[in-house]
Amino acid sequence: MKLSENKVIQALDGLATFALILYIVFFIVQLFNSSPKSSRAVKSYKVYQVKLESKHKETDSEDYLKSWFNDQVVVQNTNRGLVHLRFVSYAELFSFPSILFQVSIFAYWLLIGVAIFFAQRLFRSFRKDEVFTQQNAWAIMASSLILISLPISRWISQEFFLNCINALHLNDSNYTLSNGENLLTSETIIGLVLMAFSWVFKIGVDMKKENESFA
Repeated sequence: MKLSENKVIQALDGLATFALILYIVFFIVQLFNSSPKSSRAVKSYKVYQVKLESKHKETDSEDYLKSWFNDQVVVQNTNRGLVHLRFVSYAELFSFPSILFQVSIFAYWLLIGVAIFFAQRLFRSFRKDEVFTQQNAWAIMASSLILISLPISRWISQEFFLNCINALHLNDSNYTLSNGENLLTSETIIGLVLMAFSWVFKIGVDMKKENESFA
C-alpha cells in the first residue's frame, strides 16, 4: 500500500491544513482587533507569565520552613500573572517602545504560523508519496529551529513588553513587573529531538540518491 493511501497520513494532512486555516484566521483577527469601547483604549494586548511583586509588601508570620518539612502538601506562590496592556491613545500605540513590542509579538505569531505551514507541507508531500526528499529534510530542520527559538522569542517579546510599560510610564497597578519567561522549555527539548530526526532524515535522502544512482 502506498503512503498516500494510508488513512493516518490522510487524516494528519487534513488536520494540518485545518490548523493552518485556523492560524490564518487567528492572525488576521489579532492584527485588526481593537479594545472594547468600555475600556477607553484604542488597542490592547495581554501577556502571560509575567513575574509579579506587590509594591505593598505584607509581613507574614507563617513559618514556611516548618511547613516545608512537616506538611505533605506544600504550596508555594509562583507570582506569575496575565497582564493586560491598554494603549489609550495613538501616540502611545505608535511610540517607538510600543512598536518594538508589537513587532516582537507579531514575529512570535509568525514563527508559529511558519511551523504549522512546514508541517502541512510535509504531510502533503507524504500524500504525494514523496518522503525522502531534500525539501522534506529542510522542512523538518527548519521546524526544529523554530521550536527552539519560540521560548527565546517569547522572552524577547516580554522584555519589549515590560520596556514599553516602563518607558511610557503605564504601570498604574500595585505590582512591580519583571520577565517571567524561561529560555529553555519543553519546546527546546522537542526541537532538539526533531533536529536529530532531521539529520537522520537527511541521511535517508542521501542514501536514496545513492541507490538511485546505482540503479
